[in-house]
Amino acid sequence: MKLKVPASFRINDKRVRIAVLVFAGLLVADLFLFSVLVSPTSVRLSALEAKYRELRKRRADAVLFKQQKSSVSGVLAGVPAQKDMPLLVKDLVQSARRLSLSVSSVKYDIPRRASGELALLSFSFPAEGRYADIKRFVYEVETSDQLVGIENLKMDSEKGIVKMEMKLLTYVKGQ
Repeated sequence: MKLKVPASFRINDKRVRIAVLVFAGLLVADLFLFSVLVSPTSVRLSALEAKYRELRKRRADAVLFKQQKSSVSGVLAGVPAQKDMPLLVKDLVQSARRLSLSVSSVKYDIPRRASGELALLSFSFPAEGRYADIKRFVYEVETSDQLVGIENLKMDSEKGIVKMEMKLLTYVKGQ
């Protein structure tokens, strides 16, 4: 069985051969340009996109740092200096006495630091009184504007009087 092909599509025709050769040449040129220009460009594009994401992240971190810098400077302004430590203890004692608690001697030792350096100061705060008063005092310490934290709290009861030993933490600045 013979297949009849029109005369315009015969391979022997010069126009068809030129068209096939031009098509094959363009296909080879397209593959060459893709492998030389497009493929390396896509790799470079993905590298540039990764670098762009990293730069955006770093910028977001910088903006966040700038926003938090003012907050931290406000906190640092609230950190008592070494010379202000007796005032902090006095405020705590007055607050406890206002709540009808009796306070024993408060013991603290300020470490020596260079000017502006922060030091973590731990001190004990013994008091005794009714449980409700002690509970209210603990609440006042936790919600006070002063930069004081509770590290440890021990309580013991004897004949209806609750004895509390509170270990407090604060930061102090060197002078």
